[in-house]
Amino acid sequence: MKIKGREIISIDPEAYVIDAIFFMKRNNIRRIVVSKGKDILGIFSVDEALYHIINNDVECKLKDAKLKNPIRVSDNELREVMGSMVRYDVDSVLYDDKIITYKDIVSKIDWNKTDRLIGEISKQAIFVEPYTKIKTAGEIMIKNKIRHLPVYEKSLYGIISARDLVYNYDIDLNLSVSKIMVVEVFYTSKEEPISKVVSTMITRNIGSVVVINSKTIEIVTLKDLVDFALRNLIY
Repeated sequence: MKIKGREIISIDPEAYVIDAIFFMKRNNIRRIVVSKGKDILGIFSVDEALYHIINNDVECKLKDAKLKNPIRVSDNELREVMGSMVRYDVDSVLYDDKIITYKDIVSKIDWNKTDRLIGEISKQAIFVEPYTKIKTAGEIMIKNKIRHLPVYEKSLYGIISARDLVYNYDIDLNLSVSKIMVVEVFYTSKEEPISKVVSTMITRNIGSVVVINSKTIEIVTLKDLVDFALRNLIY
């Protein structure tokens, strides 16, 4: 099965980090390719944007900024693309003049081929309390290489993502996460079929689901779904 991907959106390395952040927010995208002509220097995503925001370094040029190494694939066959993503631990790859992301992969897979439950792939979530500072939440994301933090204290208050923080780049980082968290959280039980959960994630265009039971709060992300699909040959 082939996967098409999407047209590459690029920005000049002489542009500033703040320019890239503004562009991503305005166009509601999570990553942008940094290139000069046909030469691709790297990929600037919400992860790198978060790093520069937390370190108060948004005025540096992209050529000097933290970037992801671009991973190219020679074949856009679905299994090859998933294998490269897992092997290099990246959320996007380049094929010809297209970029392919986790979301492209997850939306292409036939999830009806599995009868497994979401609780079988969910993992313990790192969470923050609603009064946690935004800066602290960002530092936790960077340290643990994650993008989603449920906001929880005895009950689920909301969720904050790297994108939420990046799109609010000009906010006071000493404010609490309750100021920018999403309160309408998609959550489910461990007994829900993966196929049903993924269908809702695709419909709502979200990158994670919170899985709740009586003792723990867990999470499943697009990365977890790609890993599962590759291991179980579901595509």
